[in-house]
Amino acid sequence: MNNFPQPPLVKQLMEEHEIVERLVGSLYRWSLEGQEADSGARGIFVEFFRLWARGFHHQQEEEILFPALVEKAEVPGDRGPLKVLIDEHEREVALVGAFETAQVGSETAAIALELAHLLWMHIDKENSVVLFEAGERLVRSGAGDIEGREETPAEKASREAAEELLERWPPLEDDDLIRGDGCMGCSAYGDTCSGIEKEWWNAWEWEHHLSMEG
Repeated sequence: MNNFPQPPLVKQLMEEHEIVERLVGSLYRWSLEGQEADSGARGIFVEFFRLWARGFHHQQEEEILFPALVEKAEVPGDRGPLKVLIDEHEREVALVGAFETAQVGSETAAIALELAHLLWMHIDKENSVVLFEAGERLVRSGAGDIEGREETPAEKASREAAEELLERWPPLEDDDLIRGDGCMGCSAYGDTCSGIEKEWWNAWEWEHHLSMEG
């Protein structure tokens, strides 16, 4: 771990990930146990993932964090980790839309499981690699004070409504899903992304890290 203080935006996004992770677990339990008993929950989940996870959380990543990394820290935005994350954001949008209109039962459960897996592994990518590396780079480039924004009233309402579901449907994890930290645990590694070192590190960083290892 480094000793760089994390920018306010990075800290905020990490805290928001905790909210998303809990609601993903709640969605997963509901899809297995509560579709018939609590049919109204589906609309609340949809509103949360569409308005808060996408409209609030991901909007801050795509419109504040990622541009700052490209402009201030000279990180590529059209390939590597940022491209992987943006593509996953778009996949989430499609899955939420499919989840909203799916037939109650096995179809809804299958889409909910796919969405849960996507977001759990997406959070792993961001927490263990991208946000960690982003914080250090923003500090070094003079953008260590970068901040996010506050929730709008509608965004806040969608989060609070979804959080009320946590008591009825406590978060549940899928024991069959293998999660992991770092690039080696990323589904895009070796496919659409060559890893943080090859995609982001410059010559100085390679020399610095190799000297630390020696």
